[in-house]
Amino acid sequence: MNSYAKYIETVIEQEPENKLLEASILYQKSFGTVPEMTYYKTLERMSKQGSLVHLTKGLYYRPKKSRFGTIPISEKEIIGHYTNNGRGIVIGYRLYNQKGLTTQISKRVEVLSSAVTEQKKNIQNVCVTNSGIDLTQETIPVIETMEILQNYKSIEDIRKSALAAYMREFATEYSDTAAVFVLKNRKYKKSTIAFLERFLNYLGVENTLHQFLSALSSYAIPEMEEFYEPARA
Repeated sequence: MNSYAKYIETVIEQEPENKLLEASILYQKSFGTVPEMTYYKTLERMSKQGSLVHLTKGLYYRPKKSRFGTIPISEKEIIGHYTNNGRGIVIGYRLYNQKGLTTQISKRVEVLSSAVTEQKKNIQNVCVTNSGIDLTQETIPVIETMEILQNYKSIEDIRKSALAAYMREFATEYSDTAAVFVLKNRKYKKSTIAFLERFLNYLGVENTLHQFLSALSSYAIPEMEEFYEPARA
């Protein structure tokens, strides 16, 4: 074994077990003086030996071992890699379930993250999509709400009363500045924006979402009576 390979092994063996290792980032951080071909060949050899596990293109981890054998990396550990420290959020059915909108849940986990370099990456049953923008206290509620409204019609067993309560709570903390920023930097259907605008207008919240809509267009979105009882005179 050459000195480069030995050095690579020594450094990688210091990484925590069952922690995702992004090969390209690890190379830039710790192995800039090592020939790239040597680096990747060493990762390949370590994977064959079992001291590393190759999950998918560019992703590895040091397996945790017990007296019963190897403990594979968990879904929670994969999700955590892309969501910890404000780097990402879970969307899709895990989000709908978490918000109490449905009791349904999916085996497939969808994550939006600023920590993924590609546009989309699949790791086991976790699908990570590049968020395209920084995820902050202000932008996260807007993104979550847009994801919910965009998929409203396809959410199985959705509880309309729960969505009504969720939107009322969202409206109390609504930031038009954050919403405009998200809508300028992430693509959502015009009908989804119109759906949000209808909720906000109904709940008496000032907004400037009309700037993203056409006054000449009619959007196929639900009426508020589906969610709220008409006010009695």
